[in-house]
Amino acid sequence: MQKRIIISILLSIAIILASLGFVSYYQIQRTIESSYDDRLTESRIIAASIERIIEENLTRLYDISLSDQIDLNDGNWAPERSLLREAYLYSIFSDGVFLLDTLGNVLLSYPPREGWNINLLGIPPVTKVLTDMRPVISSVFTMEPSRRKVIFALVPLKDRNGNVVGTAGGLIDPTNRFITRILSNIAVDPRTNIELVDSMGIVIASNHPDSVLSGIDHNNFLSRLIQERASTVAACHRCHLPERSGPSRKSEDILAFAPLNIAPWGIAVRVPRDLVYAPSSDLREGFLMLGVIALGTSFILALGMSKSIVKPVQQLIRASDRIARGNLGVPVSMEGNDEIMTLSQHLDDMRMKLAASLESIRKQNAELEERVRERTRELEEKQNVNELLLRKIITSQEDERKRIARELHDDALQALAAILMSVEMCRLHPESMSPDKVLNIKHTVTGVINEMTNVIQNLRPTVLDDLGFEAGILWLIDRNLKERGITFHINMQDLDEDRLTPELQITLFRVFQEATSNIARHSGAENVFIYLRTDQERFTMSIEDDGMGFDTATVFENTMNGRGLGIMGMKERLSQVNGRLRLCSTPGQGTVLLCSAPLTAGG
Repeated sequence: MQKRIIISILLSIAIILASLGFVSYYQIQRTIESSYDDRLTESRIIAASIERIIEENLTRLYDISLSDQIDLNDGNWAPERSLLREAYLYSIFSDGVFLLDTLGNVLLSYPPREGWNINLLGIPPVTKVLTDMRPVISSVFTMEPSRRKVIFALVPLKDRNGNVVGTAGGLIDPTNRFITRILSNIAVDPRTNIELVDSMGIVIASNHPDSVLSGIDHNNFLSRLIQERASTVAACHRCHLPERSGPSRKSEDILAFAPLNIAPWGIAVRVPRDLVYAPSSDLREGFLMLGVIALGTSFILALGMSKSIVKPVQQLIRASDRIARGNLGVPVSMEGNDEIMTLSQHLDDMRMKLAASLESIRKQNAELEERVRERTRELEEKQNVNELLLRKIITSQEDERKRIARELHDDALQALAAILMSVEMCRLHPESMSPDKVLNIKHTVTGVINEMTNVIQNLRPTVLDDLGFEAGILWLIDRNLKERGITFHINMQDLDEDRLTPELQITLFRVFQEATSNIARHSGAENVFIYLRTDQERFTMSIEDDGMGFDTATVFENTMNGRGLGIMGMKERLSQVNGRLRLCSTPGQGTVLLCSAPLTAGG
């Protein structure tokens, strides 16, 4: 019996250790995968940072067009030269900036260079930006005949009328330490290489400056990733210089690569394999030590337990086995010393409580299943009702539109068309009326027809009167956002439209209509977040988009061209109901519109 106890305990410990080994192996793999994910996340963060730097410097080139001072035909280059100087001083274009016409001829450069009155149309990046009319960031390019390595940054150049008249470009010296300093300041292990590479596998910048302009792309692996805009983690090898004690060696690295979206570049983070696998190696060693300690402890414990009373323990084991199999009807009875008896009583108490718990769980499950079935039926009924209401809403909208359009067409438009035909006949017979008067009458009638057409098109939607304010908001969202492929997120849970007066509903409806129309026409947004609510005294509404944004300080400077009139109209509408409108926007950061109005006329 003693031998059997020892063998059983040792076997149990062995099984536990095997289970722990399996779990540990799984955790080790998880640790390795987590390390891979961390490196990939690190490369993506660095790529995003580099991308922001590039975008900021492209903005310097765009500012040349936005300055409203570009005129390549006035013979005065002083404004353009000043803009180039400012772009050069506040950018990473260390090799200068320049302007090209639509044929690729260099018109102006800063700093001025002798011999730069040349045509760059033969350079692929220049040809691409002139063809596609989109910004272009090139890979490392070799300028002939100097063999100097440069990177082109090019954007379309527009005049004050918005016409593309050429290209604004900048030259980046890969050996310039601006980006290299950024990568060098990242706190990583000295053996880790962080490299910015182009589509040819050439290192543009690195935390180890001596590798700049070297090639690291074997078998065009990185080039394919940049072309496919794909991130990955893979194993690679890094060549080392010869050591004093032996020949050169290759160490296996883990490569985490993340491409940039704005340029044909990518961030490669190369970490020695032993550094990535260090946490998993420590975990493996710790488990081996734990296994040795556990085996020794279990052997000592087995010797001690073998001296105890075997039979009562075996009876308790059989009782626990019955409980584990679900046989809770047989009581646990035991004879022996006080300790064994106490243990058997506790086990029997546990058996009875477990039986009671299982019975309670069975009843609760039955009740829960019945509630689920009942709730499912209720939801199905509500869904059917909602579908019926939706069909009625759509039908009523279409019927009302057809009715109004038919009345206007049958009455007003046909009558005006008849008048127009009569006037045309008068023009053909000038003896009855002078041609100038006939033409004036024709123009007047044509204007009336156009006005009536606009009235038909902009007629107040009947959904506001028929179904209420919330339905009108959803109708506008479908018409202005959803039909244009813009994703929207709306929250009207805290809105009580019964507290909105008819006048306030009309005002808020028109404000929302103008706001969503502006987003669809001008913002270039992909997502819109809408929140409407009413509290004790006021109605509040916020509309936020992730579009291109604009400068709120200049939006009202020139309203003669129509810019800013929509916003002014919204403010004017809200002022009539003692409401307020606030607009927050920054170029490239989206726009937030906030408006509020009292629920009572004197609020």
